[in-house]
Formats: sequence, structure tokens, C-alpha cells
Amino acid sequence: MKKDILLRSMLYVPAYNKKFIDSALKCNADALIIDLEDSVPDEFKQVARINTKEYLDNGLFANKKIFIRLNPLESKMVFEDLKYVLHADVTGYQLSKIYTADEMLYYDELFTQYESEYGFEEGYFKFAPLIETTSAIMDIYNIAKATKRTVALCFGGEDFLNDLTGLHGEPPRAFDYPRAALALAARAADVLPIDTPYLTLNDSEGFIAEETVSFEMGFAGTLMIHPKQIPLAHQCFTPKEEEVQRSMAIVEATKEAQKRGSGVAMLNGKMVGPPMRKRAEKVLSIMELIQTYDQK
Repeated sequence: MKKDILLRSMLYVPAYNKKFIDSALKCNADALIIDLEDSVPDEFKQVARINTKEYLDNGLFANKKIFIRLNPLESKMVFEDLKYVLHADVTGYQLSKIYTADEMLYYDELFTQYESEYGFEEGYFKFAPLIETTSAIMDIYNIAKATKRTVALCFGGEDFLNDLTGLHGEPPRAFDYPRAALALAARAADVLPIDTPYLTLNDSEGFIAEETVSFEMGFAGTLMIHPKQIPLAHQCFTPKEEEVQRSMAIVEATKEAQKRGSGVAMLNGKMVGPPMRKRAEKVLSIMELIQTYDQK
């Protein structure tokens, strides 16, 4: 698990509108995704780049976890994007329309070259690629482990459905396989799986229902399209108090058992072994990370 990064809430911010950026800067999302791609009409792409550079140069992103969503390679715009958004205050980049692991390797080499040219240490910039094609799902584990820069895999459900020629049912059954595949690949590669945005803004119950299932599937957080979804995301992707208390009890019980020379403990009449302790320690580690963020 990535122990140094918390991504329960990743909020998209259309970069062509300064009002959206200013509003996002006041929120408590774990990360902001400054969007140069889908949410920006073609005629405003340059405005989005200039705005992003202005906010970066003025230090307005300095105390935030910032990812820049770049236009995809196939658009021929990504190199123009990068002229404006290579900056020390950028945590990393959301790479759009990834198809295979080869593209991840290409981006890794590209950023290594940029880092060398502009005086950054190698590996300074991180990746949170957007998985939104059927071919990416079929190559998902290789994508996840292609480069050490990758800290998260983000599921782009609507573009995936378009590529699949599928339908968005309620619940979206077409998401079942890609969600499971992405979560498995991400965890196997020691990166964070991030769910697709929930698009119905005024349906808090639906958001909680869907993202609670995602948390149960192993997801660490979700993409979002509006700040009002942030507290819901934090609720869904933070371990519940009863789980935290149970985890503390499991760790304590197994420690006592070890003192007695046993690898297995009893807790409330049930056997508790090493796998359960490992899961409990992860829960406590997540809570420690959340508390660290809350204190900033």
C-alpha cells in the first residue's frame, strides 16, 4: 500500500474557469485534478493552460496535492500542455486515454528527460493514469507496474462504457469486471485504485451506496466532479469507528498471543491469525495517515 499518500477524494477542476479553481482551492479534497482535457472545450484549451501556469507561478497550489490532467497522446496536444505545467508544485499527472503499458513506459522516459532538463530529481513527478479503454483493462496489471512513478490507477467509467458499447445501468453492472480488475491490479502493484466519478450530484444516498461497495472491493478513493461530494467520499473511504476499534483489539490480542508463544489468538470466541492482523494493521495505518492529513 502507498503509505505516504491519501486519495479518498480527487476533485476535477476545469482549468479554463478561474471561479472553479478559486472554489476548489477552498475545499478539503485530498487532491485536485486540474483538468486540461475533457471538461475544457477546444477553444479554451490555451486559456486553461495559461490559467494553470498563472496559479502555479503565483504559488497558489503550493499547499495542495495537485495532479494535472493532460490531453492524450492521440490529441497531439500533450506537448503543448507540458510547456505550461511542469512545475515543482505539481504532484503528478493524470495521463488520459491509456491503452497499454507501452504508453506508460513512453511517458516515464519523457518525464525522466524533462526532469533532467529542468533540474528535478528523477522520479519527482508521479502518475495517476486514467483507465478508460477496454484495451487498458485487458493490460491493466502491466500498466499498473510499468513505472515506479505510478501512485494510483483511476477508473474512467463513462469513456470505458463508450469503448465497450455498454449501458450505464442502475447499478452499473458493466463496471463490475473493470472495477474488480483495476482494484486487483492496483493492489498487486502497490498503487491505489480510484473509482470513477458518481455523476448524479444531488443523490447522496446513491453516492454512498455505490462508493461503499467500491471501498469493500478495495478502492482507496474516488474521482469527483463537485466539491459537495467531498464529505461523502471521506465518509465512504474512511474505515468506520467499529472497524478501527476491532482492528485495535485484533492487534492487541495477537501481540498477547505471541508473548505466549502462539501465532493464533482468540477474540470474542473467534480465531484470529496473521492475515487478520495484517488487515487490522492496514486499517490502523490508514487512520494514522488520515489524522496526519487532518492536522495539516
